[in-house]
Amino acid sequence: MKPPRFSLTRSVGGAVLVTLICVNTLLLAVFGLIDYFGEDRRLQEELRYDLSVITEQLAANLGEPLWFMENAHVQHLVDGAMQNERVAAVVVTEPADGNIVIGRSRDRSWSPSPVAFQPALENAISKKNDIYFGEALVGKVEVQMSRRFMDSALQNSLILIVLRIFGLNAALAVVLVMVLRRQIIGPLTRLERYAAQVAQGGSADDRPTGLYGELDSLSRAMEEMVHRISLAQRKYRDIFEHATEGIFQSTLDGRLLSANAALAKMLGYESPAAILDSITDIDSQLYYAASDRQQLLARLMQEEFVTGFQARYVRRDKQTIWVLVNIRLVRDNAGLPLYTEGTISDITARVRAERRLEILIRHLREAVKERSGRLAVKAAELEAANLRLQELDRLKSGFLATVSHDLRTPLTSIMGFAKLISRDFLKYFAPFATGHDRLARQAERIASNLAIIENEGERLTRLINDFLDLSKIEAGRAQWRDTQVDVAAALTRAADAVSADFDAKPGVRFTMTIAENLPPLTIDPDRLTQVLVNLLGNAAKFTDEGFVKLHAFVRDDLLRIELTDTGEGIQRESLEKIFDKFHQAQASDTVEENRRRKGTGLGLAICRQIVEHYQGRIWVESELGRGSTFILELPLAQPPAVAASGPDA
Repeated sequence: MKPPRFSLTRSVGGAVLVTLICVNTLLLAVFGLIDYFGEDRRLQEELRYDLSVITEQLAANLGEPLWFMENAHVQHLVDGAMQNERVAAVVVTEPADGNIVIGRSRDRSWSPSPVAFQPALENAISKKNDIYFGEALVGKVEVQMSRRFMDSALQNSLILIVLRIFGLNAALAVVLVMVLRRQIIGPLTRLERYAAQVAQGGSADDRPTGLYGELDSLSRAMEEMVHRISLAQRKYRDIFEHATEGIFQSTLDGRLLSANAALAKMLGYESPAAILDSITDIDSQLYYAASDRQQLLARLMQEEFVTGFQARYVRRDKQTIWVLVNIRLVRDNAGLPLYTEGTISDITARVRAERRLEILIRHLREAVKERSGRLAVKAAELEAANLRLQELDRLKSGFLATVSHDLRTPLTSIMGFAKLISRDFLKYFAPFATGHDRLARQAERIASNLAIIENEGERLTRLINDFLDLSKIEAGRAQWRDTQVDVAAALTRAADAVSADFDAKPGVRFTMTIAENLPPLTIDPDRLTQVLVNLLGNAAKFTDEGFVKLHAFVRDDLLRIELTDTGEGIQRESLEKIFDKFHQAQASDTVEENRRRKGTGLGLAICRQIVEHYQGRIWVESELGRGSTFILELPLAQPPAVAASGPDA
């Protein structure tokens, strides 16, 4: 392939040549003009100098002849001055009236000729001098010198400058053409042929050789660029050919310009060439409804991009598929539409699944509606049952409260008589068994049984009292006698109340740390003591060795009491259950241990009810085998409804 021919000003070499010649011409013209104006100034100065010299010489020489009126001598001197070709005229006049004594001027042939009047010559300069003989003014002389010879010299100088410019430019053009052809035009021509070869699909490895400097760097950069472009083209060609989605280009009138293998396979054709040859009208051959494509084109003209357009296509085997079209409009530089390009995805399986899902959703809604009706009936039944259970719960609470009250009187009598029998038996009958083994064993057994009756009676009394107390709190009938309580004094009283339990266990060390200046707490002092005694009693009951620590302090406007023991701890799943009614955490399975630690199971439930009544919190942190920490928090500033509460109705 031959490189294209460019005009001189459009090619690189021509542009360089024209640029250098223009620059050289400009420089030579500038320097020539400088020389020209310098020569003009020099010739003018020389002309003025000669005019001054000639005028002064004539004035000096004409003084004596004019005084003695030697006209022949005067004429001879004037003719001598006219021998200088640059002198255009010489006029000698009288000093008084200015009449011409003698005068000479140039005619058309530039020969001297007499004049009778003052000459007026063009392109000439003049100078006048007075003529003296001694001290007497005898006349005046005027000399005019022409510029014609100076102008001729300047014209010759200008012609020489122009010839010099043309000569130097010609020499420069010849040298530049030779250098440019060798160093620039030739290498650029080879690079141009290399680029044309690569553009036609030739090898990029046949880079021109024999290049130097920047052109060699340019050729290497072109080779690297060609390799990168080739890799990018190969990459995008691979993407185009191996894409899982159909890729296409089409004209606005419905012809396919290009298609990849995925699109051909999607529509049932063997190859992209087959689909391009077969489909000539997209509207009628591909779209199940031609109006879909018209709608797509209308949106495309307005939005330039259309994504997620769902339509039905007809395959080669006349089967219909659902597709998702993403398409954009390509325009030329003038903004006119050229063609469209985009991707097509087969979503037939998804559409079918969505339709099946719609059917299932419709069936599900019907089932939910039917189920909701049944649940509404069940809810009404449960609401009625709940009301009945609440009524039964109230009846149960009332019944248990009545039974508890009725049990307290005979239970008190039983405990009283048991204590009396035990005292009288040990005082009056037991001494008679002394010395008789069988009677002694029977006496000891009777005393033990009476002690069991007393202990169980006391436990049953506590159970009844706790149950009645809890029932009152839950029913809102408990009495709350709130007052300002000294927290430190209340803690000390509670510790004194259970001191006997700690004294009975020498292996347990009880310590109490109370922060100084604890503010008073508005609370029922008996209820606070009940909570503290219950917590301290449990700690003493379930701790056999180690320590029990009580720490009271203020944090964030809350009274915080922490009770830590080294007992056997509580299982994680029981940390909340121990605050439920009738729940007991068992640390051992032996009968003796269970009997020793058996309680009512209502103490912690009552504690939580009391603490929550005052908007406080109580909880436990424990690990089995590592002891427990019961934490109690009560607000120091009680809400008005609580601080001012009295006995509940």
